[in-house]
Amino acid sequence: MSGEEADYIVVGGGSAGCVLAARLSEDPGVRVALVEAGGESTGLMVQMPVGFAKMLVDDRYDWKYWQQPDPSINGRRFIWSGGRMLGGGSAINGQVYIRGTRADFDAWERLGATGWNFDSVFPYFLRSESWSGAPNQSHGSQGPLSVSPMRDPHPLCDLFLRACEQYGLARLDDYNGGQMEGAYLTQATQRDGWRCSTEKAYLRDARKRPNLMTVTHAHVETIIIENGEAVGIRYRQGGDAKVLRARREVIVSSGSMGSPALLLRSGIGAGDYLQSRGIAVQADRPEVGHNLQEHPGITQNKFVSVPTLNSQVGPLDMVRHLTKFFWNKTGPMGAPAVQAMGLARTRDGLDEPDVQLHFMPLAYNVEPETVSSAEAVMPKEPCISINVSLTRPKSRGRVELGDALEPVIHHKLLGERADVDTLIGAMKLVDRLFAMPALSAITLGDRSPDPVPTDDAGWEDYVRAKTMITYHPVGSCRMGSDAGSVVDPECRVRGVGRLRVADASIMPQITSGNTNAATIMIGEKAAELIRTAA
Repeated sequence: MSGEEADYIVVGGGSAGCVLAARLSEDPGVRVALVEAGGESTGLMVQMPVGFAKMLVDDRYDWKYWQQPDPSINGRRFIWSGGRMLGGGSAINGQVYIRGTRADFDAWERLGATGWNFDSVFPYFLRSESWSGAPNQSHGSQGPLSVSPMRDPHPLCDLFLRACEQYGLARLDDYNGGQMEGAYLTQATQRDGWRCSTEKAYLRDARKRPNLMTVTHAHVETIIIENGEAVGIRYRQGGDAKVLRARREVIVSSGSMGSPALLLRSGIGAGDYLQSRGIAVQADRPEVGHNLQEHPGITQNKFVSVPTLNSQVGPLDMVRHLTKFFWNKTGPMGAPAVQAMGLARTRDGLDEPDVQLHFMPLAYNVEPETVSSAEAVMPKEPCISINVSLTRPKSRGRVELGDALEPVIHHKLLGERADVDTLIGAMKLVDRLFAMPALSAITLGDRSPDPVPTDDAGWEDYVRAKTMITYHPVGSCRMGSDAGSVVDPECRVRGVGRLRVADASIMPQITSGNTNAATIMIGEKAAELIRTAA
């Protein structure tokens, strides 16, 4: 297959990009080129579930996007991770499979994403999935993406779930049918105990097709636009400048930081901003890079009287954990990042849950000067943690271009007072969960915060000092039906022909939980929209 021309060019081989390349190349009558800046993702570090902790902030796997200091969290800043390899975020994430609530997707349609309500997107979740648990109408059985129940949950997960029940949260056997309020064990994107990224699920077999070309280690600099239409891309590979032409369409799937940055470099964005950077304006689209959303998260942890994962990291423990994983793919080496979760309301009168709970049978330190939670160090004493994140954050940020035209993030995680108030309520909720009999029976004392604040002012200080990102950026190329939206409900970029964006950046509003499953769904639905339009 020629490297100079294809019918469809997919820029970015991540969670959505691999789906698009695989689905579009099912038609033998078209040629598809998938262009990825990173490399292969078949190594042991990627395939082993626990490997995500080592891959974050590693240049070989992670884009390491930089955030400007955030005044809303005391001037702290973070590295916003993005998978830099085939599989993208699905190859570097914690493998949590959670789709979102019915209300999440119905809200998308109310915000102008016509045809993206829950009933409309549900079939695409089913199409993507091969569920390995007991048969369930909420799960698919014939899709390429392997999803499995927890293989070997830590014993402390049951205490967390019992504490949630004692607090009044129902325990759910399954949470992926659209109703997620309650508490539950995590489902994971794993196959026989190994990570199942979209590279493994969709792309690995598809690459055997003669009509699909995969180009790796290729950094796309700009989209070529002629007479108002996208006709190809310019990229660099191994120091060489190259051009790839598209006979039909260019589809950008470079993530919530990479996609808006590529549009901006290509002259698609706010006209005055582009001119200030010396970039010729191809389409004046002021919202490109704006509407950036993230789930702000914060953790409470306690000392406990029973062994936890952070108290079992000595040499003999690690040998035991590795032996258990390679013997039958169980134990902590094979677990997703968060083993039990829940959705809850911080106060009465809410229409839907406003916080997500994440239980971890461990604790970790994040010092104020640390720029990334991936650099956290676990203490040796037995501890457990409950992290909370906002399901409906009001704060927004934006993606701009740095000196080298790379993505730079500007975000106030707690820029809206409502988000601060909700996190204060969430911390009080978590404190009450720790006081439930199931958890209080093993709790020895406070660890973080220590002491526990006694008023809202104290909680606000803690919230502003400890709130972190949760690696769920979305929204920077907003989808909608209004003229100001970046893409329309068919993922077409407004003002430029033959150009689409299909990834997490098009979400008009963030989902209530982890975002990877919804991103894969976007890839499935977008592929069908493209094939139908051809």
